[in-house]
Amino acid sequence: MPYIKSTLSIFFALGALNMNAPQVQNLLGVQGPIVFEKTSFNISWSSHPSPNYYKHEYLAKGQKPNQYKEMFMIEFLADESASPKNLAMDKIARTNELKKTDPYAFAESLKEDKNGNDVIIDFILSDAKDKKVNIVEWNTYRYIKTTTKDGKKGLLLLAISRRGYGKSIPTFLSSIKSGKNTTVAALAKYKIPEITLQ
Repeated sequence: MPYIKSTLSIFFALGALNMNAPQVQNLLGVQGPIVFEKTSFNISWSSHPSPNYYKHEYLAKGQKPNQYKEMFMIEFLADESASPKNLAMDKIARTNELKKTDPYAFAESLKEDKNGNDVIIDFILSDAKDKKVNIVEWNTYRYIKTTTKDGKKGLLLLAISRRGYGKSIPTFLSSIKSGKNTTVAALAKYKIPEITLQ
């Protein structure tokens, strides 16, 4: 099943997730499981695609990476100059650009601190092709300027991704609409994990 473009990256528009055998290595030193809105997530995949970029994906028990209902993500970019606000605005612009081909595409900024160093956005994407839609995905991303435990400055992403499939899409969108504010508030309050690069 195809993955939705650019969903799981803070910095790059990826065409697909890693479809090879899962690599599960704690690259960020984050102690699991991750508990978010009473759901427990365990690390399911990790990647270190460039010298300063690290990715973790977490799934609840029984969820599959190619057809998940809910995924938590933690990513870190070891770049002192990276701006949470600039990256958030870029993600919004890129998502809204997809409106030309994706009838569900929409993004907006929801919350930021006064310095633009802690920014939350949410956005929706689908796999729309030839007027057919199999997957709709809603995401809330929190971009945070932070420093790792060993003193490296950079940008941290905390994110929750939820999906609806096929005939369940209308019900999924309704549940997102009614629960969106609660999830955004939970992510805004989520304790920033200590990062130790491995």
